[in-house]
Amino acid sequence: MKIQVKLFATLRLKLGVAGIEIEIDNPVTIMELLKLSSKKLKFDIIPELIEDGKIMVGTILLINGKNIFHAQKLETMITRECEVSVFPPAGGG
Repeated sequence: MKIQVKLFATLRLKLGVAGIEIEIDNPVTIMELLKLSSKKLKFDIIPELIEDGKIMVGTILLINGKNIFHAQKLETMITRECEVSVFPPAGGG
């Protein structure tokens, strides 16, 4: 299955890429997908999004436009081709 991972805001600026495609053979959790994405990007995006095993305040992770916060959070399973949108917390004030 092909998973489209779209990056936004500071991640897009930092990495200079709008998204990547991840090929998976079996269902994975969103956390596993973030690890696979980090490997492909050659940059660990997890510390930008997760702290102490929890989604950082302000981080938004969407699967086909649906927020994983309203599903099983980091344990949400990806079982079919889809688009995952990754919005890191916004800075400023």
